[in-house]
Amino acid sequence: MNWTRQPLALPPALQGRVQAQAVVMAGAAPSGALPRETMREAVYLAIGETLAPQLGCEPAQLAVQRRAGQAPQLLRNGQVLPGWQLSISYADALAVWACTQGGTVGIDVQGPPGDAQTDIDAAGWPAVAALYLEPDAAATLTGLQRMDWQRGFARQWARLEAQLKCAGLALAEADHRQKGWNAGIALWDLDSAAGAVALAWRASA
Repeated sequence: MNWTRQPLALPPALQGRVQAQAVVMAGAAPSGALPRETMREAVYLAIGETLAPQLGCEPAQLAVQRRAGQAPQLLRNGQVLPGWQLSISYADALAVWACTQGGTVGIDVQGPPGDAQTDIDAAGWPAVAALYLEPDAAATLTGLQRMDWQRGFARQWARLEAQLKCAGLALAEADHRQKGWNAGIALWDLDSAAGAVALAWRASA
């Protein structure tokens, strides 16, 4: 399993508060997709190698615990490390992760939902955007065509997912989300050649 980890450039407001990396896999299939368990193994290794020096332990002492519907948790010697919050996202042969000790964090990466030959209307993507994106986010896609629409959709979907993870909420249609659900959450787009990456952060109350 060949992979590399690359730090993601964070805005000044997050420096010293959040750590974030991209994990890029080599040897992907022509579609760019890799088994999710393979991706998870690489990401968990990257997290361990990155955080172990800060925690004064060996990478093998660190692990990530997954539970359905919950943010992943960082473990040391099998015990949850209090105060650490993780967020992880996958798209094809790219994964991103972020962690913080000072609040909550959400990160998400999305590739375009198709290629240059995809008929986005026939595939139903505009209907998905109208149902799930916030109205102002959906409005940014108005007038875009083909790959411009797809890249715009990927950006807005990454922003939505990052905020939902930061807020500890599951994906739901926009009409079913409570008003003010994302209050206090700061949101940034991060540079990545492999897809749209968004990071959301909210300070502790």
